[in-house]
Amino acid sequence: MTIRFSTKLLIAGVLSTTMVLAGCSSSGNEDDPLGSDDHVHIDPLDPASLDADGTAVTAMQAILSWQPAVDESKSDALRRARPWLGGELATTVDNDNDAPTGLRPDREWLAWQRAGDALTASCTKADSTPAAPDGMRTVVIDVSCRQTVLHTAGSSTPLTPQTWRTTITRTDDGWRLTDFRYQ
Repeated sequence: MTIRFSTKLLIAGVLSTTMVLAGCSSSGNEDDPLGSDDHVHIDPLDPASLDADGTAVTAMQAILSWQPAVDESKSDALRRARPWLGGELATTVDNDNDAPTGLRPDREWLAWQRAGDALTASCTKADSTPAAPDGMRTVVIDVSCRQTVLHTAGSSTPLTPQTWRTTITRTDDGWRLTDFRYQ
């Protein structure tokens, strides 16, 4: 029996339509939804959702990102990092408008301020981080940070990377940075 070309075309069309419709239909299983119309905001930098490494990196990026044109000092960046801080460091920020930053004074702050430059920091966990046993509530994490000066003209200047030793403590609300110092 020979099938004519038009019959083959008709069969191919029916099969294609069936496959498309089958692919678009729901599985009928309500426990396995294909999507949701919930409008949930997921913040990857939410302190409650970060692990110890994420807290160290995020907090130090905030602490080392400066806006000399609008910040009075580096303490303003420390106050911006407040969501990731804990212990005495958080208490100091909460109770003192002139909170010490523990950061080395920077000779170029006034030049950056006059030029309207900003500095952004990019940090990662450093290989020098000491190993911590599982289950520790306080860990030491070394963080390697590179600041980049963002000039108003659109260019940028990367600064020399620095390593910071951080102390991260587990709280009821997640991990918090409780201390940091330049290595």
